[in-house]
Amino acid sequence: MEGRGYDLHQDCDVEITDTYHWVPQAEVKRFEWKSGDVIYIPPNTIHQHFNADPEHPVRMISAINRIYKYSGLNDLEQLENAPEYRQGVALNAEIVAEMLVVKTNVE
Repeated sequence: MEGRGYDLHQDCDVEITDTYHWVPQAEVKRFEWKSGDVIYIPPNTIHQHFNADPEHPVRMISAINRIYKYSGLNDLEQLENAPEYRQGVALNAEIVAEMLVVKTNVE
């Protein structure tokens, strides 16, 4: 993890029978994080990551438990794109390097 920011997490009440149903709880919790931290998102938690420093990009590695995937419980859904997202652009080394350059004001 590089950079600093925060997450918003909204836990869900889940009922698992032949199918599973989840209902978001009313409370939304905020968790601050910084470079070197590890973020754990519990199963069935709605979450969103935010960069707190617009001058420096955040870099993080995300992983998901494959047991949920193989059990048919992995319904990860992306609700919105990051502001930097450009549809139809395939990332390559040059584009990634351009995104990671720290912007400075030169006068």
